Amino acid sequence: MTAHTVQIDLPDVLLKRAHVQSPRDARDLVTFLLERYVQEADKTQRRQAYEAYYQTRSAAETAEESEMLADFSSADTELDDRLEP
Repeated sequence: MTAHTVQIDLPDVLLKRAHVQSPRDARDLVTFLLERYVQEADKTQRRQAYEAYYQTRSAAETAEESEMLADFSSADTELDDRLEP
């Protein structure tokens, strides 16, 4: 993975509002915000990929999945019953 350097100028008002006291705190804040942005973008992209996949499935595939989920549902219920005090 290649590291990139990014320079960002932030208004003092924003830094005061975020209670940033030092350049290191500002860097940590920007890093946190960029990481959150990337995570949300990945989540959105993954959701769109799942939606596209599920829209292209045949009725037989959908029925097969429903049948498997029903089978697992009964197993999950049995496990829950055994785990309850």
